[in-house]
Amino acid sequence: MRSPSLPLRPLTTGELLDAAMEVTRGAGRVLLPLAFGLAVVEQLVMVWVRETFFGGSIFPWIGDIVGPAWLGVALGTGVESAIIALLGVPAARAVAATAVGVPLRARDLLRRRGVGSAALLVLLTFVVTFVLTLLPLGWLPAYPLMGLAVATLVIDGVGPLRALGRGVKLVLRVGGRAAVIRLLGYAAWLLLRLGFGFGAVSALDLVGIGGPWAAAACFALVNTVAYANLASLDAVLQLETRIRTEGLDIALARVPGPLTPQHLVVTR
Repeated sequence: MRSPSLPLRPLTTGELLDAAMEVTRGAGRVLLPLAFGLAVVEQLVMVWVRETFFGGSIFPWIGDIVGPAWLGVALGTGVESAIIALLGVPAARAVAATAVGVPLRARDLLRRRGVGSAALLVLLTFVVTFVLTLLPLGWLPAYPLMGLAVATLVIDGVGPLRALGRGVKLVLRVGGRAAVIRLLGYAAWLLLRLGFGFGAVSALDLVGIGGPWAAAACFALVNTVAYANLASLDAVLQLETRIRTEGLDIALARVPGPLTPQHLVVTR
C-alpha cells in the first residue's frame, strides 16, 4: 500500500483534513472494505429503525422526533460513532506506521493484537453517544469527547481505561481544538452524505427504483468513504495533538537510528 504524507509538525485545520484523506487513500485497501461492510450492517439496522420510528420515511417530521422517535435518532448516532471508533484501529495503525516511515502492510493493519481492548472502547463509545444523544444537544459533546480514545489505545500503547481518560484530555487540550475540528470534519462529511444520498435516492425514484432498500444502498456507499475518512481524521488528530502539546516531533527527531511505531508509545 502507498504510504501517505503526514508532516510531523503542528498542522492547520486544512492540512489535518488533507492528511486524513491521504491516510484513507494510503490504507484504502483495508479501510474501505471494512467501512463498507460496517456501513451495510448499519443500514440494515437503520431500515428497521426507520420503519419502526419514522414510518419508513427518511424525512421524519419534527413533531415525530419528539418522544419515541428520538430513540431511533440516538440509536443511529450511537451505531455511527461505534463504527468510526472501530475503523479507528486500522486507521491509527496506518498513521503510526506513516509517522515513523514504516511501509503500510495489510497484515499489520489487521492484526488481532489489542482487539479486545479496542472492542471495549467501541462499546463505551456507543453507550456514551447513545445515552447523551437522548439529552437535548447531548450529541454535541458526546461525539468529540470519545473520538480519540481508540487512536490513543493504538498509537500510545496504553490500556483501555488510560486510553479513555487520556483521549478525553487530548480532545480538550488547546481550548478543545481537537473537539472543534472533529465536529467540523463530521459536519463537512454530513453535508456530502446528505447531498449524495438524497440525490441518489431521488434519481432512483425517477427510474422507478425506490423504497427503503434503495435508500439504504445509497447511504451505505457514501458512508463507506465518510466513516473511513473520519476514522483517519481521529488518528491524525491524536498524533498532531501530541506533537502540538507534548513535543512528540522533537522527541522523534532525537531518536538515533530508524524509527518504529514503538517510539510513539507513552512511557510515563
